[in-house]
Amino acid sequence: MNFRKLLTNNKLLVRLIISYLITSILLISILMAAVSYFVSSRTKAKINESQRDLMRQSYNTAYYALTNIYGDFYVLWSRDEDIRRTLQGTNISEEDIKIASKIIDNAAFKEDLVDSVYIINKKANLIISNIYPPQPIETFYDKSSVELFNDFEKHYNSYKNEVFFPRKTSYSIYGTKYSKDYISIVYAANDEDGKLDSGIIVNIDQNKLSSLLNTANIKEIMLIANSGGKIISDSQGAGFAKSLPRGDIYRSIANNPNDEDGFTGEYLGEKSFITFKKAENIGFVFISIVPYSLIKAETTQINRIIALFFVIAMFISLLVSIFSAKRIYEPLDKLIKNMRENPSIDNVVGVDEYTFLGETYNSLILKNVRSHVSRIFNGNYSDSAEKILGFSKEKFLTLAIIADDSNSSLDLLEKVLDIMEINVKWVGAITSSNSISCIINEDDFDDGKMENIMEELVNLQGLIVEDLDITVSIGIGTVVNSLDSIKFSHRYAILAVQYAMSIGENQVILYSEIENSKVAASVNKDSIADKIEEYVLNNFTRQDFSVDEIAEEVNLSLGYIRQIFRSEKGVTLNDYIISCRIDKAKELLINTDNTAKDISEAVGYYDNRYFYTLFKKKVGMTTEEFRKLRKEELSN
Repeated sequence: MNFRKLLTNNKLLVRLIISYLITSILLISILMAAVSYFVSSRTKAKINESQRDLMRQSYNTAYYALTNIYGDFYVLWSRDEDIRRTLQGTNISEEDIKIASKIIDNAAFKEDLVDSVYIINKKANLIISNIYPPQPIETFYDKSSVELFNDFEKHYNSYKNEVFFPRKTSYSIYGTKYSKDYISIVYAANDEDGKLDSGIIVNIDQNKLSSLLNTANIKEIMLIANSGGKIISDSQGAGFAKSLPRGDIYRSIANNPNDEDGFTGEYLGEKSFITFKKAENIGFVFISIVPYSLIKAETTQINRIIALFFVIAMFISLLVSIFSAKRIYEPLDKLIKNMRENPSIDNVVGVDEYTFLGETYNSLILKNVRSHVSRIFNGNYSDSAEKILGFSKEKFLTLAIIADDSNSSLDLLEKVLDIMEINVKWVGAITSSNSISCIINEDDFDDGKMENIMEELVNLQGLIVEDLDITVSIGIGTVVNSLDSIKFSHRYAILAVQYAMSIGENQVILYSEIENSKVAASVNKDSIADKIEEYVLNNFTRQDFSVDEIAEEVNLSLGYIRQIFRSEKGVTLNDYIISCRIDKAKELLINTDNTAKDISEAVGYYDNRYFYTLFKKKVGMTTEEFRKLRKEELSN
């Protein structure tokens, strides 16, 4: 079997192969996606956990280093008597200066991260440094430190709770220029007059602190920020002394109640996974940032391997699909060939196997249903008929339909029956050479239900005229309570349709109306329709107006007057009443200033909300929009 023949004569086989292949691709794709997601998630989780471990290790290193520095120099500032003399005196002796210089030099020597220490005494106009001889404040080499001290005094109330202040400074000592990134700690307190006369500034070398942070991956960023959101240490140096992004990282950390947590955010324009750990007792937060590009690089290699397995699996799936579909198709192909050769089954040509089986099945089911319906009308039905036809309700009503053209063929009746079954879902069958009979099964056939049935039958007549260009008359039998009695209701339906044909074309007659003297063949339909129209025009504005009173007025059944009115006026009675009310409402909207609620009641609607909905549906705009538009048109 060549490829062209396979495509031309075995569409089902091709579809089976494609279906198998698509299913295999989908399943394998889902599996591969799940594996990729699982592996990627595990990789990301592993990287994130490693990041947290590194962050904790670096945090502990920085925490203990900064805590020790802060604590040691706090003791010097608050308790050492020699230091206090240099802080509080106005005339400081050379001996006291030497002692203080030695103390801070020893303290700085013990702390590897401390670069320099300054004792500032504004009353004595003196700064003592561990790396340079004492100087007056105005000539001190590190101008930035003096600015920091003055700024600390100026913003004392807000700065006193901050421990670490990042600053960049440049100065020259003994002819050598230095540029430093300092993390400065200010030890100072206002006096009773609110002045800041003295204090100690400890300068930590940011570069030395950064070198302590564990940065195994050069793309990973370790930050330390003070309580004000300023970066006091950056493992890559780019962010030192800058503020954390206020709209993302800063707010996410500040609003997080946990001391340690992680989240996704952006840093320097790149999406990153961010973890943090707070050290609120000395006023800093340690932040670790891993760009997603780092995580993506780890997962991309894994996904490449998964993709390779996917391609191999697709190739194997194709081979399995062809083999499996061929084995499944063989017995099905034999069955279809036998069915095509069977004379009792309608031969459906020009379609593939699935369509053939579907149409053949539907045809057999339809023949079975129609066969059971015919047997019920003859009074000879099986015990399974009620279940097969789906009759689950208590009462039955029959219809008889006959084409007004006496030369109608069985083929034409088949088409009428098809239209009926598609549009109204009632079961029926051709019961003679010129008639179709149907069964309606309901719990009750009250006036409302009968009115709906009449409406559907009138619509059905319209569809038959539109599709087949013929008219049919319909007779309705009596309501019965069992399958056994349907044959009697059917006889009455035949009498009703024969009577309907005797008074004109395209009629719908109930058997109960034949004996009613109100229905006569000589009725002038034009005058009845005009009388109905006149009665509607005189009464539609009443809120208690109903179509039942029209039937009483003209002394005819409700179903019959509906049929006459639609036949003569080209519109249903209900639609005509609605049209009258909407037209009157338009007139009142244009010519009066009455509210829409008042107009609703004036045209016969007691439910103004229903009126608003109906008006907009029919007119295409609300009452207010209609009034405004028409008044603008009139004014123009």
